[in-house]
Amino acid sequence: MITGRLPSAALVFLLALGLRAGWVSYRAATHGTALDYPDEELHWQLATNLVTTGTLVTDDGRHAPRMPLYPLLLAPFAALGPAGIVAAKLAQALLGAAAVLVARRWARLAAGSRAALAAGLLVACDPFAIFFSNLLLTEIVFTFLLLALGWQGWRLTVAARPAWPLLAGYAATAAALILTRPSAALLPLGVWGLVLLMARDRRRALAGAGLSAVAIGLALLPWGLRNRVVLGSFAWLSTNGGVTLYDAQGPQADGSSNQAFLEAFAADPAFRALDEVARDEFLRQRAFEAMRADPGRVLRLALVKLTRTWSPIPNVAEHRGGVTAAVSAAYTLLVLMGALLAAVRAVRSTRHQRSLHALLWAPVVYFTLVHCVYVGSVRYRVPLMPLLAIGTASLTATRRAPPEHGDAPPPAGIADAAARGA
Repeated sequence: MITGRLPSAALVFLLALGLRAGWVSYRAATHGTALDYPDEELHWQLATNLVTTGTLVTDDGRHAPRMPLYPLLLAPFAALGPAGIVAAKLAQALLGAAAVLVARRWARLAAGSRAALAAGLLVACDPFAIFFSNLLLTEIVFTFLLLALGWQGWRLTVAARPAWPLLAGYAATAAALILTRPSAALLPLGVWGLVLLMARDRRRALAGAGLSAVAIGLALLPWGLRNRVVLGSFAWLSTNGGVTLYDAQGPQADGSSNQAFLEAFAADPAFRALDEVARDEFLRQRAFEAMRADPGRVLRLALVKLTRTWSPIPNVAEHRGGVTAAVSAAYTLLVLMGALLAAVRAVRSTRHQRSLHALLWAPVVYFTLVHCVYVGSVRYRVPLMPLLAIGTASLTATRRAPPEHGDAPPPAGIADAAARGA
């Protein structure tokens, strides 16, 4: 029967898109195509030079300062010139709205229709996701991929016999995550460990783990071979790891990111004589030396970074007061406290609910630990907030929903059965 009303999924999608595209449009009207942060400029340089010269390189000659997927995604927009900056941000707004649908779908399969609505609204109205839609940074793309990875992983744990397209989708998503951010390098391994522990069909899950390893290897191979040719090193995870570690652990480190130290090193003729790979290795070794010299300082910095990453309000001084701080704190505390409560409740709940919360929290714990070693910042928790939003939404779980596409029905009391297909 046609009622003339839009489905709730469409309404949530339009809400998310309207908030994100509205923010991008407002900033474009008031600030034009200006890029606010150095990382934005670097990504745009890589994309622009790829279009104009055919080479993925920065203006100062670095060939692998970041992983390649995000600059490759920006390249079609870079071909439009400065106007492509706004177009790329609007595309990110669209991808951010699509991520809301993934979160909603996952919540619906795991916890029912009420949880789907709650998750959709929470993710759609995430103030941090809205803000980052206007920045040429990897957060929005990475959020979508991380949600997709968790959703597919959860479906693999509850499906009676996972379909090969699902296994292939997980493998491709895992590869894309690493090609976007090197910090995700070990995450697929951890998620697969959980999947293998919880899967109903462990033999098929093990085959999927092997498929993922192959997909990641095949995805990284062209990048590594290209770097071997132009840099003399495979640089599988970019030439930024040493720089980032020194930023986080060098003698000047305070938990935040401030790469002014590069200017001091650049004044040294010996450092200037090093190539891109050698500079990265030099800084990595200096960082290790600082860590070995004072392990207690590493622990003290870890606490500072933990606080910075999970601060309810932004760390940037200009956003630490007023409405921005109030909205940020309210949203963060609501989602974080709700997810913690739901996780505690899940311990005594069904196997399906325990699987859900294990896969929601695994990336949260993983990236929190990573950024206790590397720099801590609110931006690094942005992709984690939709996972916590799904956890919070599960508090509203309906008692039961029917299984889909032939999966074996769950035991009585399970909130929802997973779908073998989307």
